[in-house]
Amino acid sequence: MPDTSDSLQPQSVHTPKRSTFAIVMLIAALVLLTVLLRFPGKPSQLVPEHWLYLPLEAPLCVFVLLLLRGKIFALARLVLIGFLSLLLLLRVGDLISRTAFGRAFNPIAEWHLVTQGWSLTAKTLGKTEALGLVALSILLLLLIAVFLYRGLGRLAYLSTPARRRALVASGLVTLVGAGVMGLEARHKKNYHVGMVSVDELKSRIEYTHKKIKDQAEFTQLLATDPVADAAPTFSALQGRDVVILFIESYGRTFIDSEQFADMADARLKSVESEILEAGLAVKSAWVDSPIRGGRSWLAHATVSSGLPLTDHARFDRLITSDRKSLPVLFGDAGWETAVLLPVVKGVKWVEGEWYQVDRFYDRDALEYQGEGFGYVTMPDQYTLTAFENKVRGTAERPLMAHIGLMDSHAPWGPLPIHQPWENVTDGSVFDGTQRHGETHSWAKPAPVRIAYGKSLDQTLKLLGEYLARFADDGLFILVGDHQPASVIDGWAPSSEVPMHIVSASPELLERLPAQYFNDGMRPLAKAEGLPMESVRGLLATVYEDPLPLIETSLTQ
Repeated sequence: MPDTSDSLQPQSVHTPKRSTFAIVMLIAALVLLTVLLRFPGKPSQLVPEHWLYLPLEAPLCVFVLLLLRGKIFALARLVLIGFLSLLLLLRVGDLISRTAFGRAFNPIAEWHLVTQGWSLTAKTLGKTEALGLVALSILLLLLIAVFLYRGLGRLAYLSTPARRRALVASGLVTLVGAGVMGLEARHKKNYHVGMVSVDELKSRIEYTHKKIKDQAEFTQLLATDPVADAAPTFSALQGRDVVILFIESYGRTFIDSEQFADMADARLKSVESEILEAGLAVKSAWVDSPIRGGRSWLAHATVSSGLPLTDHARFDRLITSDRKSLPVLFGDAGWETAVLLPVVKGVKWVEGEWYQVDRFYDRDALEYQGEGFGYVTMPDQYTLTAFENKVRGTAERPLMAHIGLMDSHAPWGPLPIHQPWENVTDGSVFDGTQRHGETHSWAKPAPVRIAYGKSLDQTLKLLGEYLARFADDGLFILVGDHQPASVIDGWAPSSEVPMHIVSASPELLERLPAQYFNDGMRPLAKAEGLPMESVRGLLATVYEDPLPLIETSLTQ
């Protein structure tokens, strides 16, 4: 019997017009079924050639549906549409994640990125526009589901001869396709036919298994901590402030890429001249970050833990462990500790219980009185001013601080206009007029790239001024968190970021291993990259006094 859930009149009273509409709707549903099965999950698949492929699930689904009747037929369509909807969502997630981070979306460990994406979109487009985009996306998904359900329902109304022909045709296509797949396996060639969902399911199972195995390996890494066991005293740094400044999206791309190279070279030379004139010395190196494109907190925690945090699952495991953070190591050695993260707003700093610092400053605690800059809650010039006034200037002991800078955070606009330092005060000078540039659509990458370059050029200029003015006898570590997203210059051949260590005492910088560090603000092009997870062990080793051997401690 035909599926009575579809409100068509009996076949005997179908008009030619109605029959033609039903056939067109059925054909459209079959095309949509094929498109959803082939929907790309990688940016590299956004090419016409990707669609020159037959997913065998399409004729197989038609064959099976033609064999069913009544409620079972309706249930089978619902199951198929549910599967396709899930597949579509996962592939959209993969497409976004690969564009932003260079790897597939992990739904088990990375649901939190949905909220991060919402926050960035809302700040970039505006909350109303972002809500409209979400509503439109949900509506589109529902329309696809309803159309596919109704369209495939036309199969139940085929005449007996038409049903038989459709069964034979879909069965033959499936059998021939299976034979072609056998030839592919034998000859190791791609004939553009396959069971795409089966291949994807296998790939996702393997990926999940890999992540489970990775968690077991990471748990073993957590079990030992020779750096903490050695109870470092950082005796060569006693009496000095130690400040780590994470520069958002400051990757090797900014220095090496042809489109930014001249700008970067000029700016690095300018900063170097300024800090040298102020009586400071600087050495630089490449540091290999475990991440790309985003998730800055993983880079921050990699430096602080001495372990490579390649994904959020590792991060979650870390912050529930008893491994000592770098601020705790400094705190145990007599330093006062602080973290400033102006990006954190309105939520609990969940990793705070692991970092265990004496003072934590989020957006509210920094008491910024100016206007925001889209996703950027406050300009870095205010963050650094507040650090000097509220934190460093009030510390009762030498201070170890960890600061996350934001001016160069995506979407790289609008940018603040720098003010005379004495005018920054409570930040009210940034009243909405002291800005330049605008938010750009990533659909047009050229303006986004220009804004990215300007943001880093401006950030480095600001840091040169800041160090020349405020460094005193402190040790300042400037490090990028990760390479920018692929929209800037594709995925670079490495995940390296620059690190600059600045001090008024050149002898402190001479302790840094020459295999990684060189004089000046520009790391040597062919210098060996220091793993980011080695920074903790490096600081805990080279700044002990007297200087011990460092061969075994750099990777801890």
